[in-house]
Amino acid sequence: MPSPASIVCAPPEAEETTWMRELAAGDAAAMRRLMERWKLPLLGFLQRLLGSAPEAEDLTLEVFVRLHRAAPDYAPTARFSTYLFGIAHRLALNELRRRQRKPAEATAPEAFDHFAGASSEGARLAELEEVFQRALVELAPKPRAALLLIVQQQLSYEEAALALRSNPNAVRVLVHRARQELKQKMEELS
Repeated sequence: MPSPASIVCAPPEAEETTWMRELAAGDAAAMRRLMERWKLPLLGFLQRLLGSAPEAEDLTLEVFVRLHRAAPDYAPTARFSTYLFGIAHRLALNELRRRQRKPAEATAPEAFDHFAGASSEGARLAELEEVFQRALVELAPKPRAALLLIVQQQLSYEEAALALRSNPNAVRVLVHRARQELKQKMEELS
Protein backbone atom coordinates (compact mmCIF):
# COMPACT_ATOMS: atom_id res chain seq x y z
CA MET A 1 0.00 0.00 0.00
CA PRO A 2 1.48 3.36 -0.97
CA SER A 3 2.06 5.97 1.68
CA PRO A 4 -0.16 9.06 1.58
CA ALA A 5 2.85 11.18 0.66
CA SER A 6 3.54 9.08 -2.43
CA ILE A 7 0.03 9.42 -3.85
CA VAL A 8 -0.09 12.04 -6.58
CA CYS A 9 -3.50 13.61 -7.00
CA ALA A 10 -4.55 15.44 -10.11
CA PRO A 11 -5.27 19.10 -9.50
CA PRO A 12 -8.96 19.96 -9.26
CA GLU A 13 -10.64 20.01 -12.64
CA ALA A 14 -7.53 18.67 -14.43
CA GLU A 15 -9.83 16.28 -16.27
CA GLU A 16 -11.78 19.20 -17.69
CA THR A 17 -8.59 20.75 -19.06
CA THR A 18 -7.78 17.45 -20.74
CA TRP A 19 -11.32 17.16 -22.07
CA MET A 20 -11.13 20.70 -23.49
CA ARG A 21 -7.94 19.75 -25.35
CA GLU A 22 -9.66 16.62 -26.64
CA LEU A 23 -12.72 18.65 -27.63
CA ALA A 24 -10.51 21.09 -29.53
CA ALA A 25 -9.11 18.08 -31.39
CA GLY A 26 -12.64 17.05 -32.38
CA ASP A 27 -13.40 14.37 -29.77
CA ALA A 28 -17.20 14.33 -29.33
CA ALA A 29 -16.90 12.05 -26.28
CA ALA A 30 -15.06 14.84 -24.46
CA MET A 31 -18.06 17.12 -24.96
CA ARG A 32 -20.38 14.42 -23.58
CA ARG A 33 -18.17 14.07 -20.49
CA LEU A 34 -18.17 17.84 -19.92
CA MET A 35 -21.95 17.96 -20.29
CA GLU A 36 -22.47 15.02 -17.93
CA ARG A 37 -20.34 16.63 -15.25
CA TRP A 38 -21.50 20.26 -15.57
CA LYS A 39 -25.09 20.22 -16.88
CA LEU A 40 -26.84 20.09 -13.49
CA PRO A 41 -24.63 22.68 -11.75
CA LEU A 42 -25.10 25.06 -14.70
CA LEU A 43 -28.82 24.41 -14.86
CA GLY A 44 -29.24 25.10 -11.14
CA PHE A 45 -27.17 28.29 -11.35
CA LEU A 46 -29.04 29.62 -14.38
CA GLN A 47 -32.46 28.59 -13.09
CA ARG A 48 -31.97 30.50 -9.87
CA LEU A 49 -30.38 33.44 -11.65
CA LEU A 50 -33.11 33.74 -14.29
CA GLY A 51 -36.08 32.44 -12.31
CA SER A 52 -37.22 30.35 -15.27
CA ALA A 53 -36.60 26.65 -15.82
CA PRO A 54 -37.21 26.70 -19.62
CA GLU A 55 -34.90 29.68 -20.13
CA ALA A 56 -32.28 28.06 -17.90
CA GLU A 57 -32.40 24.89 -20.01
CA ASP A 58 -32.02 26.91 -23.21
CA LEU A 59 -29.09 28.89 -21.83
CA THR A 60 -27.43 25.76 -20.44
CA LEU A 61 -27.35 24.36 -23.95
CA GLU A 62 -26.08 27.69 -25.29
CA VAL A 63 -23.26 27.64 -22.72
CA PHE A 64 -22.16 24.27 -24.07
CA VAL A 65 -22.39 25.54 -27.65
CA ARG A 66 -20.16 28.49 -26.72
CA LEU A 67 -17.81 26.16 -24.83
CA HIS A 68 -17.50 23.97 -27.93
CA ARG A 69 -16.70 26.99 -30.11
CA ALA A 70 -14.14 28.27 -27.62
CA ALA A 71 -12.36 24.93 -27.13
CA PRO A 72 -9.53 25.61 -29.62
CA ASP A 73 -8.68 28.87 -27.83
CA TYR A 74 -9.14 27.60 -24.26
CA ALA A 75 -6.16 28.38 -22.01
CA PRO A 76 -6.53 27.15 -18.41
CA THR A 77 -5.51 30.33 -16.60
CA ALA A 78 -8.14 29.69 -13.88
CA ARG A 79 -10.26 26.77 -12.77
CA PHE A 80 -12.51 25.37 -15.46
CA SER A 81 -15.61 26.06 -13.34
CA THR A 82 -14.66 29.74 -13.22
CA TYR A 83 -14.40 29.82 -17.00
CA LEU A 84 -17.67 27.93 -17.47
CA PHE A 85 -19.71 29.98 -15.00
CA GLY A 86 -18.26 33.15 -16.53
CA ILE A 87 -19.79 32.15 -19.87
CA ALA A 88 -23.07 31.28 -18.14
CA HIS A 89 -23.14 34.57 -16.23
CA ARG A 90 -22.57 36.67 -19.36
CA LEU A 91 -25.30 34.81 -21.25
CA ALA A 92 -27.69 35.22 -18.32
CA LEU A 93 -26.99 38.95 -18.12
CA ASN A 94 -27.70 39.25 -21.83
CA GLU A 95 -30.98 37.41 -21.31
CA LEU A 96 -31.92 39.62 -18.40
CA ARG A 97 -31.15 42.72 -20.46
CA ARG A 98 -33.24 41.32 -23.29
CA ARG A 99 -36.18 41.06 -20.94
CA GLN A 100 -35.78 44.81 -20.39
CA ARG A 101 -36.10 44.51 -16.65
CA LYS A 102 -39.45 42.74 -16.72
CA PRO A 103 -39.83 41.07 -13.31
CA ALA A 104 -39.13 37.36 -13.38
CA GLU A 105 -41.58 34.91 -11.92
CA ALA A 106 -40.53 32.82 -8.96
CA THR A 107 -39.67 29.26 -9.87
CA ALA A 108 -41.94 26.64 -8.37
CA PRO A 109 -40.16 24.80 -5.53
CA GLU A 110 -40.93 21.47 -7.20
CA ALA A 111 -38.61 22.45 -10.06
CA PHE A 112 -35.66 22.00 -7.70
CA ASP A 113 -36.64 18.59 -6.32
CA HIS A 114 -34.19 16.78 -8.62
CA PHE A 115 -31.34 18.91 -7.21
CA ALA A 116 -32.12 18.13 -3.61
CA GLY A 117 -32.10 14.38 -4.14
CA ALA A 118 -34.56 13.84 -1.31
CA SER A 119 -38.29 14.40 -1.37
CA SER A 120 -39.84 17.41 0.32
CA GLU A 121 -39.91 17.39 4.11
CA GLY A 122 -43.34 18.88 4.25
CA ALA A 123 -45.44 21.88 3.53
CA ARG A 124 -43.31 24.25 5.65
CA LEU A 125 -40.18 23.42 3.69
CA ALA A 126 -42.01 23.95 0.40
CA GLU A 127 -43.39 27.25 1.67
CA LEU A 128 -39.95 28.37 2.82
CA GLU A 129 -38.45 27.43 -0.55
CA GLU A 130 -41.15 29.41 -2.34
CA VAL A 131 -40.46 32.48 -0.18
CA PHE A 132 -36.74 32.06 -0.81
CA GLN A 133 -37.29 31.83 -4.58
CA ARG A 134 -39.44 34.96 -4.64
CA ALA A 135 -36.86 36.86 -2.58
CA LEU A 136 -33.97 35.59 -4.72
CA VAL A 137 -35.66 36.64 -7.96
CA GLU A 138 -36.09 40.17 -6.58
CA LEU A 139 -32.34 40.63 -6.11
CA ALA A 140 -30.47 42.57 -8.79
CA PRO A 141 -28.73 40.25 -11.31
CA LYS A 142 -25.10 40.86 -10.31
CA PRO A 143 -25.54 40.37 -6.53
CA ARG A 144 -27.74 37.34 -7.23
CA ALA A 145 -25.06 35.85 -9.51
CA ALA A 146 -22.33 36.54 -6.94
CA LEU A 147 -24.35 34.91 -4.17
CA LEU A 148 -25.15 31.85 -6.29
CA LEU A 149 -21.54 31.38 -7.39
CA ILE A 150 -20.26 31.56 -3.80
CA VAL A 151 -23.02 29.66 -2.00
CA GLN A 152 -24.52 27.27 -4.55
CA GLN A 153 -21.48 26.59 -6.76
CA GLN A 154 -18.95 26.98 -3.91
CA LEU A 155 -16.48 29.02 -5.93
CA SER A 156 -13.91 31.05 -4.03
CA TYR A 157 -14.26 34.83 -4.05
CA GLU A 158 -11.32 35.01 -6.46
CA GLU A 159 -12.95 32.51 -8.84
CA ALA A 160 -16.31 34.25 -8.64
CA ALA A 161 -14.58 37.56 -9.35
CA LEU A 162 -13.06 36.11 -12.51
CA ALA A 163 -16.43 34.73 -13.61
CA LEU A 164 -18.13 38.07 -12.94
CA ARG A 165 -15.26 40.13 -14.39
CA SER A 166 -14.86 41.89 -11.09
CA ASN A 167 -12.44 41.78 -8.15
CA PRO A 168 -12.67 39.64 -4.99
CA ASN A 169 -13.42 42.57 -2.67
CA ALA A 170 -16.27 43.74 -4.88
CA VAL A 171 -17.66 40.19 -4.88
CA ARG A 172 -17.46 40.07 -1.08
CA VAL A 173 -19.46 43.30 -0.92
CA LEU A 174 -22.00 42.00 -3.47
CA VAL A 175 -22.47 38.75 -1.52
CA HIS A 176 -22.77 40.57 1.81
CA ARG A 177 -25.36 42.97 0.44
CA ALA A 178 -27.21 40.16 -1.34
CA ARG A 179 -27.43 38.19 1.91
CA GLN A 180 -28.71 41.21 3.81
CA GLU A 181 -31.25 42.05 1.12
CA LEU A 182 -32.33 38.40 0.82
CA LYS A 183 -32.86 38.18 4.58
CA GLN A 184 -34.91 41.39 4.57
CA LYS A 185 -37.01 40.28 1.59
CA MET A 186 -37.66 36.86 3.14
CA GLU A 187 -38.83 38.51 6.36
CA GLU A 188 -41.17 40.75 4.36
CA LEU A 189 -42.54 37.85 2.29
CA SER A 190 -43.07 35.37 5.13
